[in-house]
Amino acid sequence: MRDGMKGLVTGGAILIGLGLVTACQPSSDPAATEALPPYVLTAQVEDIATDTWSLTGAIRPRYEPALSFRIAGEIQERLINAGERVAAGQVLFRLDPRDVTQQRLAAEATVARALAEQENAERERARLADLIPKRLASEQDYDRAVTAASAAEQGRLAAEANLEQARNAMGYATLAAPRPGVILEVAGEAGQVVTPGQVVARLAEDGPLEVEVYLPEDRRQGLPTQAEAHLLGRAQPVTAELREIAGSADPITRTWRARFRLPPLDPAPGFGTTATLLFASATGGDADRVRVPSGAILERGEGPLVWRLEAGRVVAEPVTLLRIVGEHAEIRSQLAPGTPVVALGVQLLQPGQAVRVRTP
Repeated sequence: MRDGMKGLVTGGAILIGLGLVTACQPSSDPAATEALPPYVLTAQVEDIATDTWSLTGAIRPRYEPALSFRIAGEIQERLINAGERVAAGQVLFRLDPRDVTQQRLAAEATVARALAEQENAERERARLADLIPKRLASEQDYDRAVTAASAAEQGRLAAEANLEQARNAMGYATLAAPRPGVILEVAGEAGQVVTPGQVVARLAEDGPLEVEVYLPEDRRQGLPTQAEAHLLGRAQPVTAELREIAGSADPITRTWRARFRLPPLDPAPGFGTTATLLFASATGGDADRVRVPSGAILERGEGPLVWRLEAGRVVAEPVTLLRIVGEHAEIRSQLAPGTPVVALGVQLLQPGQAVRVRTP
């Protein structure tokens, strides 16, 4: 009996202890949890009086001529390879000279014949000039002799001009570097027959370097004349200055090619090195133009809006969406820079709803 009472007392104590522990536990009632305001992430409205943006391009030489022969022929020798440095006047290619040699010989023979014809016509004119006073030749014969002598002289001049062209062609059979630089690419090979003007190599001349980028249509107007250039493999940025913009857009990409001049660099970066240009453009004094995270924009068919926080509740603020740039949206609004707005989960909120701000 005594043992039974002892067991009842012990069991009751255990039940009372469990009841106290349960009372100290937080309530797991779903209704109580849902009554608490939801957490939201916020971000501040940012001023964009200065619009910062970038373009990525490549480093190119300022002067990049395409090299070609002035005459047609078969390439006899190729004396350079891509990537080689060449000096001014260094021979790069030679054509088979047999055709131009024959042309020169033919032109020399034509000059000799024209010179003989001129001498003969001049002697005939002089002979008739002696006979005119003696009335042994008519004026008509003399006039014809004068005309023939003049024609023979012109024929000689034409033959000499052809000879000069043939001599020039002998020089054109050799293609030399116009200025010192680096051969970017080679398109001609020995045995290949080329036409006048056909590109056989490209030369990057020593001199200024530039960054070549392609502008989208909405950036062409008001493009800054200076940019901060960040070159791959170079720790410090440099200032690049706008030199030119193409007069028309590329028909496929609808972008405009632009070139920015770089200052002298030591060591000089390689051609084709990646370069990023950072631009800072004024927004034209538009005080209402600000920026928010793109996730802060809510569209419910009545125009875009953002949720601003006021006394722990969300208030709908209509805005004008200008454009999306990366992870941000540029808007026109009366919101002052620094105003907190809801950045995520905006579609789950209702006007006037109480929220709690989650701190990072």
